[in-house]
Amino acid sequence: MKRIIGYRFFILFLLSGCVTLHAQRQEQPAQKQQQQPSGPEHIRIVPKQMTQEGVNLKIDMTFDLSNVHIGSMESHTFTPILVAGKKELELPKVIIKGVSRYKADRRADKLSGRPPVEFAKNQKKITSSIYTIEKYSKSGTIPYKISIPYRDWMENAKMNLREDVTGCCGVEEGTMVYKNVYRKVLKIDIDPRFSYIEPQPEAKKRRSEIGRAYLEFPRGKSVIDPNFSNNRRELNKINEMISIIATDPDVVVTKVEMRGYASPESSESFNNDLSYKRARAMRNYFTRMSTISQDLFQVGRGGEDWEGLVSLLQDYPVAYKGEIMRIINTVYNLDVREQRIRAIANGQPYRQIFRDLYPKLRRVDCEIEFTVRNFTLDESKERIRKKPKQLSQREIYDVARTYQKGSREFNETLLTARSQFPEDDIANLNGAAAALSEGDTELAEEYLYKVQNTNTPEYANCLGVFYTLTGNFDEAENLLRKAEEAGMSEATHNLRELERVRPRTKRDVPRRRSLDPDGE
Repeated sequence: MKRIIGYRFFILFLLSGCVTLHAQRQEQPAQKQQQQPSGPEHIRIVPKQMTQEGVNLKIDMTFDLSNVHIGSMESHTFTPILVAGKKELELPKVIIKGVSRYKADRRADKLSGRPPVEFAKNQKKITSSIYTIEKYSKSGTIPYKISIPYRDWMENAKMNLREDVTGCCGVEEGTMVYKNVYRKVLKIDIDPRFSYIEPQPEAKKRRSEIGRAYLEFPRGKSVIDPNFSNNRRELNKINEMISIIATDPDVVVTKVEMRGYASPESSESFNNDLSYKRARAMRNYFTRMSTISQDLFQVGRGGEDWEGLVSLLQDYPVAYKGEIMRIINTVYNLDVREQRIRAIANGQPYRQIFRDLYPKLRRVDCEIEFTVRNFTLDESKERIRKKPKQLSQREIYDVARTYQKGSREFNETLLTARSQFPEDDIANLNGAAAALSEGDTELAEEYLYKVQNTNTPEYANCLGVFYTLTGNFDEAENLLRKAEEAGMSEATHNLRELERVRPRTKRDVPRRRSLDPDGE
């Protein structure tokens, strides 16, 4: 009887708590409107782009969660809504859940047989109608990028943001937490012009290829057994790479380096020696069967492959991953580092990564360095599809010049040059111009960010076009005038294009970097 009474009291206590919480929530909206009307505990929306580009409408904004604190059993659903008169279109939602709510919903989905909503975090593009973010333990942002088919009614559309909150007592009425995130769709359709930079010829075209063999070695051993596990397949992979390069009449091999790596168990000094012995065994294996001079083969020791372990840990599910990464980043004595990882949770995480990840660290890399002869224009056009790595940037640029500037073939050729020389300023700047010609502002932004020398008129003109297409008109004008003053006729044309698409009044300009939650 006492136990039954106790249960009844406990249930009444829970119900009274929910009623109290619900009553408090009914009183909060009025205060919230006065203090922080922008979502749960200071959530902030940062708009970046809402523009019509061709047949698509592109929307780009960020949910800033750096100051968000939601209840463990709460779920906040944010729905962007395009509005134009009586026309409305709900866009993919963002759902932010507290830890307990997230786990409870996953359990309910599992019991009911429903497929769970995919969990995603900071993904580049939205791939489903809803994606769920578990309550952040650290500050973070959610990028929201989407491209939808453009319709005529969207010409004067604005975007609002509705919030629905689910707690232990059900769903509250949805409230419009942001009015006019974007005041108006920005329609930008310009005909940009660019000045491209001609790269210098390479004095000597030096290239390299790296092959990676994940060989199965018994623990602490360095003898290669081709018939053990997948070793035959891994060795054939390296042999094929060496053979293709060695028999190519257009190249001259200058060095073949075998570099061994070991997993972190045992001492650092032991693993350094072990990695060297494995590389030496690989060298001996291939010198017996390769036509390349033995004098060109070299051996290097990579030691313990901690960098490889960090890369494997990124997407690997293991408990205490944060603690493991902290130890890797802060403990520089490798023997002490491994001992501390072993000690976490009585060694359970260590045993897991030892079983699943350590075998992938026991490998030998083969790097072949070689030089390539110069090619004629016709030869370059033939090789650009199949062997672009053998071409210099100048040879690729010469191929591009056989096409009309701004044509699809011209742009594709410059983008090929950028893919082959991703750290080169000229390749990045010409690639950004090609991307902007195709209307791809995201790719252009990535390339422009890589350019180190930003003091050229070509850079100012290209960045000015980028800012025009993304609606930052003041910056666009400053940069284009700078390029025009340097004598660039393309900038003069782009300034005329800017004035043609630039809104005539401040009311027409979409707000891009700050928000008034009331939409005034």
